Amino acid sequence: MLKPPDPAPQPQTMLPPPSALTLWLCGVAGAWLMYFAVFLQVPQASLGAAAINALANVAPLALLAAGAHLLIKRHVMRLSVPAQIISHVLIGSAFAATWFALVTLTLALVSYAQRGQFDLSGFTGGAFIWQNLQGLVLYWALAATTYAVRGGRSAAPVTIVSAPPLERYLTRKGDDIAPVHVRDIVVIAGAQDYAEVTTLTDTHLVRMSLSEFEQRLDPQRFIRVHRSRIINIDHLDYAEPSGSGRLIAHMTDGTTVPLSRTGSQSLRALIV
Repeated sequence: MLKPPDPAPQPQTMLPPPSALTLWLCGVAGAWLMYFAVFLQVPQASLGAAAINALANVAPLALLAAGAHLLIKRHVMRLSVPAQIISHVLIGSAFAATWFALVTLTLALVSYAQRGQFDLSGFTGGAFIWQNLQGLVLYWALAATTYAVRGGRSAAPVTIVSAPPLERYLTRKGDDIAPVHVRDIVVIAGAQDYAEVTTLTDTHLVRMSLSEFEQRLDPQRFIRVHRSRIINIDHLDYAEPSGSGRLIAHMTDGTTVPLSRTGSQSLRALIV
């Protein structure tokens, strides 16, 4: 007897990563429970006092976390990698200092509401160092989560549908899949392991590094003008000198792209 063929394996459904709001709510709840448990260890601490003190620490943290997430998502992630590192150092320091100040103020307000004493003394010594260290650690955890959520949810996987040079690819726009024609690309910016593509109609991320993208593009139309930028000369309006042998490219969509010396030389080499 012939053995019947094995049933075809069913495709696995990939669950999307949790939204930023879900992670924010879970993080706030988890932080409050952690601080609540810590304040319960204080001698003669009541449940109410521990809950209020935990809320005084977590409420400012929740607001700062929401603001920092938006700042990283909308601005920092669009910068070059060195600029992102510098931005995170500065924002992380400000995040920790602001959280320390807000916790001090909130605890003073709680003290005034309970005992009529507005004590704005804050933390000193080891407690001061520990509070700021917590702020830095929490900021870096927040930044890592922001990158993870953006990479899993917003970065569009690319499906190549033509042989090199690349002419078009497919990308996700919400729940839809839409083609992107390479001829419509104006600028491609490096974003770590992704590439941020600006077309005539929108900007999106693709899971392809800038170097990988460069290898698939037509070198007669696309030029690597900077370590983190590729431009389509079909959409170059004009380029002007910016000093020290460098140029600034003005694209037809209004984007300006500063060129490195090497990139400026590559563009000048096309002059006939």
